[in-house]
Amino acid sequence: MKYFIRFLIALALCAVIWIVHPAREQVRELEKDISYQYDSAILLLRSTVEELLEWNFSQPLTNGDREYIQGLYFEMMTITSLIFNGNDVHFEWEQRMYDIQSHINRYMLDSSLSEEDVADLEQALQATQFITRDFQDVRLPDYGAMHDEKHEMVEKIKKRLETQY
Repeated sequence: MKYFIRFLIALALCAVIWIVHPAREQVRELEKDISYQYDSAILLLRSTVEELLEWNFSQPLTNGDREYIQGLYFEMMTITSLIFNGNDVHFEWEQRMYDIQSHINRYMLDSSLSEEDVADLEQALQATQFITRDFQDVRLPDYGAMHDEKHEMVEKIKKRLETQY
């Protein structure tokens, strides 16, 4: 009887290992797929930010330009929601992305921004441009770049946000 119980325990442990091992592989594959999605979203973000950096937010917005800026604004909103949807660890960057959206939204509504708002918007856009470049330097796929508090990108992003451009 004692051997039979040991056999059942050993069999149960083998069953657990048999079930858990494929699940770990599936998690790794899912993280890899998500990493590629982050990479694509960050490339789109860089392109959008570069277009916004070319814009002169000190000049009043004309009706003809409103549609163009509105398109970039919606791209920024969509990309931000893709990148920061989940348990990411870049809270300060996420907040700056929402600041960018807020400035652009005010620009579209009021047709102009104060000098301080323009300077803050350009600062946030330039920091984000450098952050997207830093992400491209990270070996892919790297799910940890967005979800691991100990990942090198956490400190890089903080430094980029603190740097004055």
